[in-house]
Amino acid sequence: MSILLKDITQENWQECIQLKVAPNQKSFIAPNVYSLAESKFEPSFVPMGIYLDNRMIGFYMYGKDPEDGTYWIIRFMIEETCQGKGYGGKALTEAVNLLKALPDCSPSIILGVNVSNTYAQRFYQAFGFKDTGRKEHGELLYEYVIS
Repeated sequence: MSILLKDITQENWQECIQLKVAPNQKSFIAPNVYSLAESKFEPSFVPMGIYLDNRMIGFYMYGKDPEDGTYWIIRFMIEETCQGKGYGGKALTEAVNLLKALPDCSPSIILGVNVSNTYAQRFYQAFGFKDTGRKEHGELLYEYVIS
């Protein structure tokens, strides 16, 4: 089993927008089609597919805050049928490693989690993200400090 991150391109964007989360998760994350549209108007946003071998099983988008240079994980989702199998943790490791490898990555990575999404809060905390105590747009801000 190999988890890879690949750019969203003309060849795979339709596969990306077909990915869905479980019905009880829909209020926690924007649809991938919205995220792809957003990436066309936010120059620093980079959308990527999360692949299990040759099959897209999730979506990841990162961006850089133009004001302070901090990198953010803007979106992170694993398709409904692939959840609970350990793919999310492996994909998050790849996502964080990709950002850490960027020459201008600051000492931390930020992401937002819906205040009601306790499962995602536990998931990110288990990975090493810490609650900053700050909120933006109805989301708790979590920080991963790069060692």
